[in-house]
Amino acid sequence: MMDLWSFIPYYMARLCGGLREQRIDVTFGSVRYHLQRDYFFTAGVSPDPGLLDFGGSIRNPSLRRIVKSVEYLFNLFVLGLRLWISQPGILHVEYLPFIDHGFQFEIWFMKWAKRLGIPVVYTVHNVTYQGSPERNKRFYKRAYSTADALICHGQDARAQLSQEFGIASEKIWVIPHGPLFEEGAKLSPQEARHRLGLPVEQILVLYFGVISEYKGISFLLDAWKKMVDAGGAGRLLIAGTGDTQLLASIRQRVVAKGLESSVSLRLEFIPVEQLPLFYQAADVLVFPYSEGTTSGALLTGMNYGKAIVATHLPFFHEYLSEGESALFVDYGDTARLAGTLTKLVADPMERSRLGSGVAARTARFNSWNHIAQSTIECYEQVKQRSPVQE
Repeated sequence: MMDLWSFIPYYMARLCGGLREQRIDVTFGSVRYHLQRDYFFTAGVSPDPGLLDFGGSIRNPSLRRIVKSVEYLFNLFVLGLRLWISQPGILHVEYLPFIDHGFQFEIWFMKWAKRLGIPVVYTVHNVTYQGSPERNKRFYKRAYSTADALICHGQDARAQLSQEFGIASEKIWVIPHGPLFEEGAKLSPQEARHRLGLPVEQILVLYFGVISEYKGISFLLDAWKKMVDAGGAGRLLIAGTGDTQLLASIRQRVVAKGLESSVSLRLEFIPVEQLPLFYQAADVLVFPYSEGTTSGALLTGMNYGKAIVATHLPFFHEYLSEGESALFVDYGDTARLAGTLTKLVADPMERSRLGSGVAARTARFNSWNHIAQSTIECYEQVKQRSPVQE
């Protein structure tokens, strides 16, 4: 299982653990996560010791990216040699970072594996580059066409792969994206807010996750400003990390709009052991995305049975039921988002009703054990269709 950049460490660790519980021998092809170097070990999996892994320890972001890029190329070459010497039953590719930037050598690597007779499974976490769907689209198509099977996390992604990229439907597997973290100790919202140093009695609206342009933080802040100006109460907490320039612009936007008294920012890496506190502290979870075909933050947040506000994206509608487990708004409709948040902040009965709806839907979703079983079925079918390895 390959993510040589360690871009999706939490997903990799949970899936790898699930497969091993099903007695699948998995070689964990990843370097350590640069933001939490011991994470994989604490999660019960070990990064491949044969990979170069110095770059992740460098603190300067620009220098770290340069060194990690050089290491990535070297590790990809070494892995290619290892595949030639000792061929695995399946090569499962989780993330290819350089396709985003218009390079094809990762596609050549997959073709090399196939030439060796190794079936290739590729998990499509986002069908295209988020924020710029046409960017290097032809390279995504080549990668998708090269793989023997594609795994995506929702029916909308499946339709996009079929309609926009011409991928045969029998080649696409829809396997859900499970929750990324365990729930942890049960705490009341007030207890969790106290531990986080937040006002205990204020109703808390939470945005949590990796911060990118398409996640809609500017839209959320515009709506929050409208709500506050209309007399709405509550506190908004934005927590997560991302590009330093984007984080700086969020801080500036909060100050420019005069929202310092009602918006708390934790724009930093949150260690895994602290993550449950943020969800437990929240009364409402908000997902103001402009686009996207999956969301680990949503699947994790649903475990906590909190009221949810989300934009009208197909992926969200696959997992949430409008009016029963979530309230939906159109991306960019600041008045509607402001009004929806105002309603939920002021109405504990409505928050409780939606939270119960979320809990009921979550109970029906697949566990990592079931996700692992579905992934194994994909492996078995791919191996049956592929030529017998010598």
